Amino acid sequence: WIIIQQRIDGSLSFEQKWGAYKSGFGNISENFWFGLEKMHLLTTTKPTLRIEVLTTDGLWRSDHYKDFQVQSEGEGYKLHVGGYYGDSGDVITKSSAGGLDMQDMKFSTFDKDNDAWKGGECADVSASGWWFQNCYSINLNGRY
Repeated sequence: WIIIQQRIDGSLSFEQKWGAYKSGFGNISENFWFGLEKMHLLTTTKPTLRIEVLTTDGLWRSDHYKDFQVQSEGEGYKLHVGGYYGDSGDVITKSSAGGLDMQDMKFSTFDKDNDAWKGGECADVSASGWWFQNCYSINLNGRY
């Protein structure tokens, strides 16, 4: 597995500009973002994506997607996944918040708004970069 994002504590803010999300930031042994450009290059063949989360009740949950692709910067680093299986309920394409899925959404940061929310900027409200639609039901880069 290649780690593309990791949050172990709140010592690193994920409220970063577009350039930081593009190139990556943090430390692989601590809090870390791989970088959108590297994700794009890595996912041209649609490899598998696995999301693991330790819940507040101490249980590990995971989602798996057989296909994972981050498109180019010209496409806004649009996210596409397919072939879900797992025990978290498909956090990317089957949002429990009613239609706030991330499938085929462009990446947004507070200095580059690509979300679909007409009432403001999701990245600004959440203090992070993410594949926002009309904000989110899950945001692994949000406030710790």
